[in-house]
Amino acid sequence: MSRKLRLGALLLTFCLLLGCALPAAEEAEEPAAETVVVETETKEEKPFGLAWEPDETLNPYSCMVLSNRTVLSLLYEPLFTVNSDFTATPYLCESLTSSGDGRTHTLTLRQGVTFFDGTALTAADAAASIRAAQNSDYYGSRLQDILSVQATGDLQLTITTGSACGSLPSLLNVYVVQAATTGDTIPMGTGPYRCDGTQLLQTDWWRETKPPVSEETIGLVTVESAAEIRDSFERGDITLVCADPNAGTQLTYHTDYELWNNNTTVLQYLGFNLSSPVFAYTPVRTAVTHALNRDAIISNTALGFATAATLPASPRWDGCDQKLAAKYGYDEEAFEKILESSEIRDYDEDGVLELYTGSGTQSLKGTLLVCNTSEQRVAAAQMVADTLNSRGFDLTIKSLDYDEYVYALRTGSYDLYYGEVRLRPDFDLSGFFDASGSLSYGGMADGTLATLCDRAVENIGNVYELHSEIMSRGMLCPILCKTYAIYSGRGRVTNLNPCLDGVFTLPYGE
Repeated sequence: MSRKLRLGALLLTFCLLLGCALPAAEEAEEPAAETVVVETETKEEKPFGLAWEPDETLNPYSCMVLSNRTVLSLLYEPLFTVNSDFTATPYLCESLTSSGDGRTHTLTLRQGVTFFDGTALTAADAAASIRAAQNSDYYGSRLQDILSVQATGDLQLTITTGSACGSLPSLLNVYVVQAATTGDTIPMGTGPYRCDGTQLLQTDWWRETKPPVSEETIGLVTVESAAEIRDSFERGDITLVCADPNAGTQLTYHTDYELWNNNTTVLQYLGFNLSSPVFAYTPVRTAVTHALNRDAIISNTALGFATAATLPASPRWDGCDQKLAAKYGYDEEAFEKILESSEIRDYDEDGVLELYTGSGTQSLKGTLLVCNTSEQRVAAAQMVADTLNSRGFDLTIKSLDYDEYVYALRTGSYDLYYGEVRLRPDFDLSGFFDASGSLSYGGMADGTLATLCDRAVENIGNVYELHSEIMSRGMLCPILCKTYAIYSGRGRVTNLNPCLDGVFTLPYGE
């Protein structure tokens, strides 16, 4: 991967974990309900340009850079789109039916879809694309339960999964390319543009609906850093940018633009070490969720590019129960009641709360880990510590670089940590609670919760029991779901309605 341009690439890498980036899941984007227009002085309109990092690929399975992935949505199209409310909608796939046991899935593709060379899309192309995605860093973790993919007709393919998977459509927002080109740096796609050197050229697109960009030619502007992208946008060399404003060093855009605030599945949360002398106790963990004002954390640390999350999923997802979320939200009275009922008080009057354990008292002291690769995460972790300390805890922030952070998590050298993870589009949480899960730190593996995770995947959206169990036991303390920003020159795009991993992908039927 090249140099500094990780404008969200920190989120897109296969290693996006707990506050620093370890393997986990997926991301999502939402067009905001309304567009914000920021006006400064008008500048001369230049040809349409997009940021491009030439040392990175434009192959949808190996591309890990947010700016390049923005380009992908003009070259390729997915089997399904995952929309702003995280629901899956057929796109290149016209329909999907599943067997009674939920393990055999038959997909039928749309007729009349062609690649830019005029050849027809077939089930063999879709099957080869899914297999390539299975073996990729970007898509691999979400497709690990697929056992086989076979073309069973010109436009029909069969997918077999190891267990029932009702959420399969949301996991198949996978770009499709021509089978023979899956390993190419720039495969052949079915999108409205094709790549020719440092520019994109309009194709004879198979859809009648026009894409959000109507230019015959789009220039690819070479960039090497997030700051360079911002500066090129403000000069007008780059017309549209999809950015994570809270990745690494925070950058502010000042020029004339339209702004779309887009939801993602990137969750920030507090994780606990269940072997900690403090956070081994359920009442201490459950009290924390009521102590934190998530909206204040967002406004003070995230430039507003986030949504408060009380449950471990985006609050914009239909699977989140709003009444359950309200039960575990910011509530100073509820915090005090938990302390009182659990006999947590300042026994020795030193300003720090103590927990009476039966064999003595335990001060609510501990270490809060955070990875220092993001200014926003460090600031948010500090605000969490300051808030809890003002309520009788005695937490010390330990800000570590990536390798040290991961080592501390693996060795249990912490009491709690501020984490970040890109979840799958179905908000699967098994990575936290399966014994072999990539997020299962601090003794979080739990058979009951792992079973509930499996049930949620089998019957997508049925997560009430899972979320209730997690929150009542204080197994996680969600903080926020990040949003990305799409900055565009005023009036340069029309009908922009981004899907997950598809800034320019126009949902089918529009």
